[in-house]
Amino acid sequence: MQGNHYYKRLGETIVNARKKRKLSQQKLAIIADVDRSYLAEVEKGKANPSVKFLHKIARGLKTRVGELLKNL
Repeated sequence: MQGNHYYKRLGETIVNARKKRKLSQQKLAIIADVDRSYLAEVEKGKANPSVKFLHKIARGLKTRVGELLKNL
């Protein structure tokens, strides 16, 4: 996958933000109204999340999509 490097960095950013807020994957998935198993795939860098998914995650983490994408 060509963009795999970017997906892994995005996943790491989400994991770091989630842990900083002391949220489990399950709790973030519930707050953001997303599937926990898909969130796990995104965090591992194995999925290409949609903008809608990223918006839900950003809202759940009380941040902006731009912050999640900043270090790509």
